[in-house]
Amino acid sequence: METYAHFVSKKTNQGIKVFRHHTEFHSKNGPGKAIGLVVMMNPGNARPIDDSIFNRLENSEYETKEPVLTVPDNTMKKVMRMIQEAYDDSGIILPHQYSIHIENIFNIREKDSDKAKRYARSISGIDHLMFKSRELFKNYDFVFFAWGKLDIAVERQKDLLTKYPKAIVVNKLNYRGALKDVSYPVHPLYMKTDYFLEAAKDKIGIGLLEEDANIL
Repeated sequence: METYAHFVSKKTNQGIKVFRHHTEFHSKNGPGKAIGLVVMMNPGNARPIDDSIFNRLENSEYETKEPVLTVPDNTMKKVMRMIQEAYDDSGIILPHQYSIHIENIFNIREKDSDKAKRYARSISGIDHLMFKSRELFKNYDFVFFAWGKLDIAVERQKDLLTKYPKAIVVNKLNYRGALKDVSYPVHPLYMKTDYFLEAAKDKIGIGLLEEDANIL
């Protein structure tokens, strides 16, 4: 898979900050129908592959008008691997061309999740960027929630869980060698692939909204 995203940098009360939104995974054969939705906490250190674009984002106010090819971070790489494994495990072949929508609860680019949360609470005047979201589809082939423990945009989290009742959610946290049950969707980096595959079983091809599920 390849990663494409929109980037925007803005002067804020915390200095120049970079935001990423409308991120997508594309098949190696190019983009196609959006087959999946993945929602995580915030953009990590994924960056445009073009150094000149990245330098402009870090040092001035700048916006990529089109989605740009992006170097995926470790979280994205793991999500890509797990999605491929879930399809293989289900015996379903990925389409020749496809897209997967990647959304975040908030959009500031920051690898350190504690810093990211502080920025989300303290940076003012840019909610249109911090919480920007695309219009989500009704019938993705799968939906995967993995935003971790988060007390920001709580209503949005609740709305997503309500809208996609059959989303893949892992509630077993693997942290520093210890495993425990939690009430929130575990972040991919603290998730054993086996637990993801267990949670994804029979959930590829049924990313339904609540009202759709009620009709069936």
